[in-house]
Amino acid sequence: MADIQNSFGAVMKNKLSRGFGGSVAGVADPYVTGYHFISFAKLPTNLPTYTGMSIDNMSNLLAGACLSVTPPGGTLNKVEFTGLGGIKWAVPGNVDYGNSVSVKFLEFNSTPVLNIFHGWIKMIRDYRSGVSNLSSDSGGYTKSNYASLLYYWTTAPDAKSVQYYACYDGVFPVKDPQDLFSSDVETVGRLDPEIEFNVDYIWHEQWVKDNCTTLANNIFAIKASVVENYGTTVASASR
Repeated sequence: MADIQNSFGAVMKNKLSRGFGGSVAGVADPYVTGYHFISFAKLPTNLPTYTGMSIDNMSNLLAGACLSVTPPGGTLNKVEFTGLGGIKWAVPGNVDYGNSVSVKFLEFNSTPVLNIFHGWIKMIRDYRSGVSNLSSDSGGYTKSNYASLLYYWTTAPDAKSVQYYACYDGVFPVKDPQDLFSSDVETVGRLDPEIEFNVDYIWHEQWVKDNCTTLANNIFAIKASVVENYGTTVASASR
């Protein structure tokens, strides 16, 4: 809250120029994009059967391969009334939030991202038979057995201070991205599959920020244990 108050103070002082630079206390720091993270907190327990990967490996791979996220927004629809002479006025009607989130991933050799989402779709509806592979033997065809929970948050450039945060529940992919794996002899380039997910509920509450902060701290710990000590790790492995 203190940072917000400082920003308000700086904005009030610079309403004319709208310039917020300098080094004095109370400078209004702009929001910088590009520092974002995701975490699939709950993947379907039967998914490893169709991907050949463990839940932890899939969760870590998707988190590390995330390139961009397009979150859903909300629209407050209004009810309009017409008065004498065509004068219009309105009151709030209902709020309509989007029910999908799109995530772009970097694909790797051996196509693990394709394997995850092809396997996820195949688990829900097998393309060979048209029916679900979630039977009573595997816990039954219930949403808790094919849907997931996805956390998304952005940070300041320190990769630790959570800025925007959201939790999406009832998440499952709506497309098997095989059509993206086209090839042309005249084109050699990268492949970044963009996957659209269904969303049932969007949470933007304090508990979401608390959970995202914990997740951010866990990811930030990699900075010291792996990144900054990379030279030591390489030296130890070469002995």
